[in-house]
Order: sequence, then C-alpha cells, then structure tokens
Amino acid sequence: MKLTEIIVGAGRTFNHPYEQFSNLRPQVTIKAVLDEGDDPEQIIKDLQAKAESMVEDHKNNMLQSLRELHNLSLRQWEIAGLERQLREAQARLDEIRKEYPQITAEEVI
Repeated sequence: MKLTEIIVGAGRTFNHPYEQFSNLRPQVTIKAVLDEGDDPEQIIKDLQAKAESMVEDHKNNMLQSLRELHNLSLRQWEIAGLERQLREAQARLDEIRKEYPQITAEEVI
C-alpha cells in the first residue's frame, strides 16, 4: 500500500456558557499530500497536533467573544435601567419644585 495523502480532523463540543440547551462545536479537517520520503506516522502526529491546537484556539476565541458579548449586553441593560431611573428622578424633582417652588437644593444640603 502506498500512502499519498492524509486527512485528520479534530472537534470539540462544549456548552454555551450563557444559554441553556445550546452547544457549540468547532471543528477542523486538515489534508496533506505526502511527498516521497515523508514519514506518514510522523505526518499524522504533526497534523493531528496542529488540528487539535487550532480547534482549542478557536474554542477559546469563541468563549472570549461570547463573554464580551454577554458583558456588553449586561451593560446595555444596566445603562437603560439607569437612564430610566434618571428620567423618573428628574420627573419627580420637577413635580416637587412645582409643588414647592420656595425650596431649593442649596437649602437642603
């Protein structure tokens, strides 16, 4: 038997860190054409290590991106809530000032 090419693959399945019942599966397939004199066993080991490394790096990048998106989403919700509180507080201040125009903030402090 003469080997002319080698194909290796690697994949990971892991849970989405912020969603239930959601899995992610990065995977890669690498194909190599052998030259005369190549050691197929060594090529397989090298390609498999490369494939595993690429998938692990991709997984880590995906997790980092998901963390960043999650944190951005949390901050957007927080900003929206704070802006709503500011509007409500300003409306209440306006009501009080209308009801008691003689009161100023300097008198309270």
